[in-house]
Amino acid sequence: MGLTEWLLRRTPPRPFVVAAPGGPLTRIAVERFCREHGWWPARSAAEANLLVVAGPANPELEPYLDRVWDAIPAPRARADIAIASDVPEALTEAVERLRDVPRQRAETARAFAEMGEGAHEMSCGSGMPDQHDHHGHDMSGMEMPGGMPMADRDDDRDGLKLDVLHVPLGPALPDWPEGLVVHTVLQGDVIQSAEVEQIGHSGQTVEVPGLVHRLDSAARLLSVAGWRDAANTARRLRDQAPAGAPGAGMERWAERVRRSRTLRWTLAGVGEHDGGDALTRLYGWLAGEDSLVPLEVLPRLLVGRELAEARLVVASAGRLVGEAHAHG
Repeated sequence: MGLTEWLLRRTPPRPFVVAAPGGPLTRIAVERFCREHGWWPARSAAEANLLVVAGPANPELEPYLDRVWDAIPAPRARADIAIASDVPEALTEAVERLRDVPRQRAETARAFAEMGEGAHEMSCGSGMPDQHDHHGHDMSGMEMPGGMPMADRDDDRDGLKLDVLHVPLGPALPDWPEGLVVHTVLQGDVIQSAEVEQIGHSGQTVEVPGLVHRLDSAARLLSVAGWRDAANTARRLRDQAPAGAPGAGMERWAERVRRSRTLRWTLAGVGEHDGGDALTRLYGWLAGEDSLVPLEVLPRLLVGRELAEARLVVASAGRLVGEAHAHG
């Protein structure tokens, strides 16, 4: 056994999980498998060595997945899992591919070759000379490296000139609703305008037991709020209660969440809608209520928010149209 193979055998899997529309039960099964095997989920593509797509294949999602895949460093592997029953076999095979030295070397060589071809095309360009004066030319259509548009400039609320960027949020983000894309206009890190789009939804809903759905929603919000321990407990309780009544463990966890002053400070006043906010919606889930924010209301709640607060607003929205349907 060579050194590379020895290291790969001891490299822990770090899955970056993307939920495809129609795949909430598959995503939950993936999260359970990872938890039971001690795999810590990656919070970004740069931390990951596994890309896990949970849910039915969806052409509309592929461009976003391609960007995530390109951002995952080698060695890496991908698993596309359509249904929950396929999770153990698919993830086991993905780890085997991750630790396959010849396969990883071949893929790395192929990726470098593709990068070289792209660089050659860029250097050739359109054959027009590039040594000329840009004065007076319209450069609004130019892009920065990575495909990001160049920033426009506009006055902020203090009258200062700041860059304005058009940035989509989602759908390939951790703790993010399936298929949701929020098209934002940012000035600094403040959202000036927002439009929501749901991609890849067939119009059919997936039935998820109410208790499972509420615990899953709470776990999402707690994770985005930075309380990973409470979020992990919520997911463990979710996995243990597919159809059962809440036990003593859930009561202890819920009381711990209610007592947290830091959490109250973080969520109070965030995403205010219909007399409630992120905190009251979380407390509603703990009390057995299916609190949610209508999809069409989200843009209004996001405008004027910083990005970190916007993530909390989205995470506190509960079930969005096209996501899992809670029952019971």
